[in-house]
Amino acid sequence: MPPFESNAYAAGVQFKGGLATMIVDADPVVKLVLLVLVVFSVFSWGIIIQKWVTLSRARKRAHGILEAAMGASGLAKIKDAATKAGECPLAHVLAEGMDELARLTARAGAISQPMLENVDARLMNASARQVMALSHGLGFLASISNASPFIGLFGTVWGIMDSFRHIGIMGSANLATVAPGISEALVATAAGLFVAIPATLFYNYFTSLVTTSSGQMDQFRVDLVNLLRRGAFHADK
Repeated sequence: MPPFESNAYAAGVQFKGGLATMIVDADPVVKLVLLVLVVFSVFSWGIIIQKWVTLSRARKRAHGILEAAMGASGLAKIKDAATKAGECPLAHVLAEGMDELARLTARAGAISQPMLENVDARLMNASARQVMALSHGLGFLASISNASPFIGLFGTVWGIMDSFRHIGIMGSANLATVAPGISEALVATAAGLFVAIPATLFYNYFTSLVTTSSGQMDQFRVDLVNLLRRGAFHADK
């Protein structure tokens, strides 16, 4: 038997039409394509679940810190809000800003303009790192959403090629001969779309959440630096 030869079109085999039967009777290359798509689906849903939890939590916990920063007259209120919020990107940004501020004011009590620029730069750097951390894995999710339909299409084309090869061998082109092979090949396209559609939808949704979190960090950075400019540090001391 030649390599990669399908057993789906042997004479006398009755086509039952069940999905499981079509997968079992599919060409070995189509089966390999389906296996790749199953692996992609597992990775895709793993990323989706992890990002759903992480990004939703980051957005919700940031609200309390932002509200405290907008109406705060001192740093103590913002720190309390960050402590209550718990682990989140905005809390990390605040921690880095406070660390930079503590280093700069260790010897000099007054906050000068160069010091404010240093704190602002540290906050920007911390925000960029948090955005990169939030975006981690989304590139792979985008690759899955883009590649899966084409991988499924490859399986379909290969299956149809094999189907026509068997038609030539059997010398018959009636519907009963053509339908089984083509229907089994089209399973690969359906599987590719099944993997790609949720990956695409969630990639776009998570990208919007990352953009929202990035905007929250930018807003917080501006509010915090303005607070320091108003002398809030000395008021807290």
